[in-house]
Amino acid sequence: MKLDKLNLRILKALQQDSNISNLRLAEGIGLSESACHGRVKKLQQEGYIKGYTATLNLSKVRYAHFIVSVALNNQGARANDKFRQAINAIPQITVCYKISGQYDYVLHFMCPDAADFNRISEGLLQQDVGIERMQSQLIIDESKKFTGYPLDLLFSGD
Repeated sequence: MKLDKLNLRILKALQQDSNISNLRLAEGIGLSESACHGRVKKLQQEGYIKGYTATLNLSKVRYAHFIVSVALNNQGARANDKFRQAINAIPQITVCYKISGQYDYVLHFMCPDAADFNRISEGLLQQDVGIERMQSQLIIDESKKFTGYPLDLLFSGD
């Protein structure tokens, strides 16, 4: 499936508001409701749209957000699998990226407070999952919120 300008506009609009009605989406894109609905279904079938989520207002809850860099003492497949299994069992770890550089992974922890983060991270260090070192940083302020991917730039080579 080739992404044309209309499909990119649909994806942009859905990134901004995944709860938008098909009528409002169609009007904003300049398509009939049925044509718009067909395009959205095709984008879903082709895997461009993986699902829909709600953006929560975290100011309504108590939380501490930490970013943790992790270096493993072994780069083998078994060591990576063991580490991934351990972090997948921890609900406070909301994101995990395997990265290049002096660290192997970056984790995002969403905890009710620093004490919970400390308990979880110390428990992780005590497990035999191959962690050589960890560096943690507390997020103080989100200066730029995620509002969607820059689709025009990412799909400019198509």
